[in-house]
Amino acid sequence: VMYGKVLVPLDGSPLAEQVLPYVRLVAKAFKSKVELLQVLGPVAPGLVDPAKGRYLDEILASMRAQAGAYLDRVGASLRKAGLSVSTEVHEGNPAEYILSEAAKEKDTLIAMTTHGRSGIARWVLGSVADKVLNVTPNPLLVVRARQKPTPANQVRLDVVILPLDGSRLAEQAIPHATALAGAMSVKLKLIRVTPFAQDLYMYTDYPIGAYAEAYEETIKSLDTEAVKYLSNMSKRLQKQGVSSVEQTLLRGNPADAIVDIAQKTEDNLVVMTTHGRSGVGRFLLGSVADRVVRYCGDPVLIIRATGAAKGAKKGAH
Repeated sequence: VMYGKVLVPLDGSPLAEQVLPYVRLVAKAFKSKVELLQVLGPVAPGLVDPAKGRYLDEILASMRAQAGAYLDRVGASLRKAGLSVSTEVHEGNPAEYILSEAAKEKDTLIAMTTHGRSGIARWVLGSVADKVLNVTPNPLLVVRARQKPTPANQVRLDVVILPLDGSRLAEQAIPHATALAGAMSVKLKLIRVTPFAQDLYMYTDYPIGAYAEAYEETIKSLDTEAVKYLSNMSKRLQKQGVSSVEQTLLRGNPADAIVDIAQKTEDNLVVMTTHGRSGVGRFLLGSVADRVVRYCGDPVLIIRATGAAKGAKKGAH
C-alpha cells in the first residue's frame, strides 16, 4: 500500500494544523505529494454591508487571497522538510469537496483533525471529519485536536497498533499497518479483544446456557482461538518482513480496550477498519472505530472495509 498523495484539509485554525507533523512523517516515509486544501464555506449574510461598500465579490476575493497566503505559509514549512507541496482554495461544501478531491486518485490518503474552527465561516471541522469518515473509500488519518498539542518537533510514531477481530473485513487494515511499520521502521502491536463473560450475549450467536460454567467454557474456547489466531497472524507478518511484531490479548469492551492500550502506549498510531464482524458474532467494528477516534487521543488511520473481501460474512456492516 502506498500513499501517492496526502490530502490535508485546513481551515486556518491552529487546531486543524495539529495534523501537519503526522503528515510530514507519513509523506516523508512514502515520498508522497502533499496537497493542502482550504474550502471556503458560504459568506455569512452579516458580513455583506452594501452601505459600507462591502460587496460579496470583494469579500470573497479577500477571503480567497487570505486563504491562499495562509496555505503558502504552511506549505513553505513542509517544503523545508523536503516535501513536494501543492495548495488549493475552493468555495463550496467542505465535506463534499474533500470527498471528490480524494476520489480523483485511489492512492490518496486524507489527513485531518477531528475538530478546528475557522474564524470567518465557522466551519466546524468536527462535523466535516465525521462526514468524510462515514463516506470516503480512501484511507483517512484522523488526529484529535488538543488544547495543548505536543510541539511539532517532538511528534514521533514508534508503534503501530492493529486491532483485529478475527474477520476478513478487519484484516483489510493489515496491508496499511505493515506498509507503515516497514516504511517508518516501527513496531507493530497486534491486539485482539475477547468480551467479558457477562457481555457474551452481545457478541455471540451461540446459544449460551444459564450457568456460569457455560460462560466460562465459552470464554476459554474464545481465548484459545484468539491466542492461536494472533500467533498465526504474527508469524505471517514476520514472514512478510515486519521486523518487530508483538501480540496482546485483551478482555472487555472492544472500543474501551483499544482506547486504553493506545493511551498507555506512547507515540502510537492505531490502524483499523471501519467495519468488520468477528466470528464471535455481533462485534461491529464501525462503532468501535468511531469511539476510538473520539477518545483515543492519538492519531488513528481508518480503512473502509469493503464487503467484497474474500470470505467476509454476508450481511456484515
